[in-house]
Amino acid sequence: MMKRLLLGALMVGGGSNAMARMDNGMMMDNSNPHGKAAVQTAVLTGELTSQQLIFEMIPMGREYLSYQVDRNAIAPLEKVTDETEILVVLATWNQASQLQVPRLMKILKILDNPAFKADYIGVDKQGAYGDTPLMEGVQVLSLPTIIVKQKGSEIGRIEGVTPQGLERALAHLF
Repeated sequence: MMKRLLLGALMVGGGSNAMARMDNGMMMDNSNPHGKAAVQTAVLTGELTSQQLIFEMIPMGREYLSYQVDRNAIAPLEKVTDETEILVVLATWNQASQLQVPRLMKILKILDNPAFKADYIGVDKQGAYGDTPLMEGVQVLSLPTIIVKQKGSEIGRIEGVTPQGLERALAHLF
């Protein structure tokens, strides 16, 4: 059985239970979903998965595929054994999120450390994120915001694009 993946701009209406809608009115170069085709900005809100972000958001998929992880910079993260929760508050329409979030996903995949667990929350242009308990008590001033917690306490956060690189910024928190 052949599976076919359709990539396009998704539009999600208000509310956490809204259904996504595909907009297939975009042009693709040579049917490559991660090619250089222009992409309409999509807004996904609420709890999201890494698969949704990589496969449904073409700019994020492109960045994930092309990003080269600095393996030397993540070496200190390989030694982390305490359970580490990462909460990523992002906006699928925001260019900094389109860069940083797929980079983080690729870093975590390459790192392959079971101590790290990431949750992704999408917000719309008004800051609404649907109904999720993950955002209780969380204040976000910049997008994306990557909040790192151990034993229920925040040990640090990364806001926006980091000049030293995401790998180094993460390692600096430990």
